[in-house]
Amino acid sequence: MLLELFYSLVFPGVIFTAAMAFWFEYLERKVTAWVQRRVGPLLSGPRGLLQPLYDFLKLLGKEELLPRTTDPAVLAPALLLAVTVPIYGMLYVPIISTTPPLGFEGDILLVLLLLAISALSISLVGYAALSPYTVVGVGRFIAQYTMYEAVFMFCIAAAAIQASSLSMSGLISYQQAKGWLVLYQPIGFVAAFTSLLAKLEKKPFDLPHAKQEIVAGWMTELSGRSLAFARVYEDLSMTWGIALLAAIYLGGPLGPGFPDVSPLLGFAWFGLKALLLSILIALVSATLVRIRVYGLPRIFWRGIYPLVLLQVALAWLLRWLL
Repeated sequence: MLLELFYSLVFPGVIFTAAMAFWFEYLERKVTAWVQRRVGPLLSGPRGLLQPLYDFLKLLGKEELLPRTTDPAVLAPALLLAVTVPIYGMLYVPIISTTPPLGFEGDILLVLLLLAISALSISLVGYAALSPYTVVGVGRFIAQYTMYEAVFMFCIAAAAIQASSLSMSGLISYQQAKGWLVLYQPIGFVAAFTSLLAKLEKKPFDLPHAKQEIVAGWMTELSGRSLAFARVYEDLSMTWGIALLAAIYLGGPLGPGFPDVSPLLGFAWFGLKALLLSILIALVSATLVRIRVYGLPRIFWRGIYPLVLLQVALAWLLRWLL
């Protein structure tokens, strides 16, 4: 019982995941500022490191103003669910060992279910704070979800087919024996990374909250505590998505010296891989511009889907050849 509480509240639960979320937001803001020749966070904490935490606490103390059409009985539970899902999902990611804290045979299917629940919670948030902007934002979000989620599922399916396992620990064990999956499935890695950008609504896939068109999309009517939790949801989702990519394609904690020298090296290798992925996300988001609405299906349906299906077929062949 105490061990489960530690997993849920400390590592890799609430405290660790929240700390990583604020850290990734800080990195994104600093990298974006560097690309745009700005300074970025600087004064709050060492080199502005505590600025994301200060912003979250500041929003918690702000007055919350919501439209009369808002349904608080839906908005509050939906935001709570949105924040909880990525924290709970981190319990199925191997970080310091080859086995996640709550891992079991078939936990990959649970991860896919949690991804769907996360999208459902955001849709409920947008429709609960009912306004023309939130409705359009949720509509774009759902349309975007139908495209990137299937791609991400095919990418995970390709990894599971090659490893002959439906568990995260099975994927890590396979990579420990055969090498990182990104070496065998570069197409799947690129497609999964693109899908993660779309899930996080980063440029060029920030259509659900295009500021020049629909103000802030499904977040338009949020303020105070609601806006604080909506923003921290985005950071937590980025943390969870980066952790999944690092585990599925980059071997998670695997690296030289693990586990022979020290199991702590697993955490160091995982952190390094997550750091590189977060910087890559920030660089892509800072250098690209938003695509048009009709450009989204062209990219996914015409470009990515055929490549992902090819990757699934290659993964089936590699399963037997290796």
